[in-house]
Amino acid sequence: MLDKLRHFYLVLLLLPLLSGVISAQGLDDSELLPEDEAFQFELMPVGPSTIQATWTIAENYYMYRDKFRFVVDDAGYSLNIQQYPQGITKDDPLFGITEVYEDEFSLLIDVTGGDGEFILTSEGQGCNEPVGVCYAPITHNTRFMKTGQVVQLAANETAPEATTASPPAQTRQTKPGYVNLLRDLLAKSFSQPEFLKVDDAFKVENLSINAQAVSGNFVVEPGYYLYRDKIGVMLGDKPLAVSIPQTPEKYEDHTFGSTDVYRTDFSFSANRPIGSPSGEVSVTLVYQGCAEGAICYPPVTREFRLIAPAMAADTVTPASTEVPAEDHSLIAILSGAFIAGILLTFTPCVLPMIPILSSVIAGQGEKITRLRAGSLSLSYVLGTMVTYTAMGILAGATGGQLQAYFQNIWAIGILSGLLVLMALSMFGLYELQVPSGLQSRIQKKSGSFTGSIPLVFLLGLVSALIIGACVSPVLISVLGIAVASGDPVLGAQTMAVLALGMGLPLIAIGLGAGYLLPKAGAWMESIKFLFGILLIAVAIYLLQTLPQIPILLIWGAYLIIVGYALMQMHSETGTAGHQFRTVLKGLGVVLLVWGICALIGGFMGQRDLLRPIPENLFMAGNTSEVSDVHLFDRIANESELEQYLIQATSSGRGVIVDYYADWCVDCLRMEESTFKDSLVAAEVENRFIALQVDVTDPSDVNANALKKRFNVFGPPAMIFLDRQGTVLGDFNFYGYKNPQDFLEHLKRINP
Repeated sequence: MLDKLRHFYLVLLLLPLLSGVISAQGLDDSELLPEDEAFQFELMPVGPSTIQATWTIAENYYMYRDKFRFVVDDAGYSLNIQQYPQGITKDDPLFGITEVYEDEFSLLIDVTGGDGEFILTSEGQGCNEPVGVCYAPITHNTRFMKTGQVVQLAANETAPEATTASPPAQTRQTKPGYVNLLRDLLAKSFSQPEFLKVDDAFKVENLSINAQAVSGNFVVEPGYYLYRDKIGVMLGDKPLAVSIPQTPEKYEDHTFGSTDVYRTDFSFSANRPIGSPSGEVSVTLVYQGCAEGAICYPPVTREFRLIAPAMAADTVTPASTEVPAEDHSLIAILSGAFIAGILLTFTPCVLPMIPILSSVIAGQGEKITRLRAGSLSLSYVLGTMVTYTAMGILAGATGGQLQAYFQNIWAIGILSGLLVLMALSMFGLYELQVPSGLQSRIQKKSGSFTGSIPLVFLLGLVSALIIGACVSPVLISVLGIAVASGDPVLGAQTMAVLALGMGLPLIAIGLGAGYLLPKAGAWMESIKFLFGILLIAVAIYLLQTLPQIPILLIWGAYLIIVGYALMQMHSETGTAGHQFRTVLKGLGVVLLVWGICALIGGFMGQRDLLRPIPENLFMAGNTSEVSDVHLFDRIANESELEQYLIQATSSGRGVIVDYYADWCVDCLRMEESTFKDSLVAAEVENRFIALQVDVTDPSDVNANALKKRFNVFGPPAMIFLDRQGTVLGDFNFYGYKNPQDFLEHLKRINP
């Protein structure tokens, strides 16, 4: 109290010395006026039922035309604002091209209806030009009395009067030292609030760049907030997708209405694009925020110079990947896609295409030739190319995953049914071929090509949609180019060449089958029978991605029937040698036993054909190395994720977010092998909070939001976060890892 009195008396002593300087030169241009001085308001009756609102605007300030609002508290009254005066068109940093008013202007308001006392609420909003600060909406409430058609101020109501205007701008050239001294003394004496500089209100800390991502933290001072949709990160001149693990809160902003903001500290990360340079790089942050209920700062752009390490070549990170730089030619991109396609052919997601095509060729019987087999293989591959080209277009335009929309019981059921029909045809129950009328047209136009080439093309198209929907590291590396480029043409080219690479082994197999398969005799019928059995196996394999199907019961019945059939093969005809009959019967016995085990496991709720019976079924005690604990907690939306992130911070553990789908083959492999390993389970439970997002349904809005939050394209994908919720981009990966590899991967992470 004594300090304030001393400051007050010091002000009184200094005023005579400073008054002449201040009155002649005024305050510095960078000082903000109080709102009632910057935007002086007067409201007075000027006619029987007319009120005039006058705004006097200080120099270097302006008001928005579309932010004026007049409201009466009684619904019985009606207001009619006469024509607005002509304003000035301005390119505003907040609202773009808009109309504003400067200096002074008036509005006439006609009041009709009602009778008695009412309150007229007047609202407006404006900004300071040189500093670039916008004020919160300014509200005035004035009581009026309406008697008949006459409107006047209510008793004891004083009209808002204009305050003394600021001195003219040309006289405001004082030395800043005197003004700052007086301002500081007044602030200490009367505790007037001051707003922080933008760099103090929103601090950037721990900004860094590693082999995978740019990351950092925003420190938000109490009483301030940042807009979520105004936060951006650029690496050089390339904008990056920003990931923020913390969930924003809804805030009723006076400028943008209900919007997402951050009022507390948060972290962010933005994954580096493929081919981004190493060494010294420019990282630019863009953001905008406000003081609560007061001023809003203009958008801020800050550039930082950081040293970027070379990107890791062996880690595939879920990211908004960029198109390689100009020195990487289109030929190099397409060559890489072609090689990747060849590698994809032998992955579990794509491998079922081989028996499908082989069965089609074997079904041609004696008519097969090398040229015929090659044409069928090419037709099948062209069908897959159409699907993958469509995937590339969709990924380039939207970043979506086309195959995911076909992972449902109807699409998979139809394809599985088609494969069973083909198998029955190979068993000799009927013959599948193009209708004779259409076949004759094809024969006329295609010369020697006869048969079911269009059907094989269609089969390839549908197979690519259903088979191989899970995302492997190879596929995401290629598809990431299309997603990041936003270019449907590049996406189509890349994925078409990828499909051609996948099709090359299929064409080779087709040509080889046409050359190696027997041309006539009983062997040919046996080959067709075996391929028919193989087609049914592929159909069942596709059905196992549907959780509602009791897959082990189906496998059990299939294996028992096939095993019995092999035991009976050639037993009556005697055309096969005694040794070959023995091998077939032995294989039949194995399949028969395996089928019985599968039936037992199916009735116990198991789904893994390679482990049909629980390993601890016949063991005493808990000596199994397989964990029965479900490691992952399912989350359905970002709100649940945020709760777990808070829990991770308090417990000091990291967070794993696994993206899973019922139709994803590698996801099921991880579930049945990696996640059930006891050592993996112990490592996860001790050091991490394990979460799982089910993205089986591609139309699930919440699941898609969780994918978008970390820029995940499709399953299987695994995201790692530290205890503060920061994404550990170096450790994220797509695809399958066996228990040993996954355990080693976990041990390298320090959350």
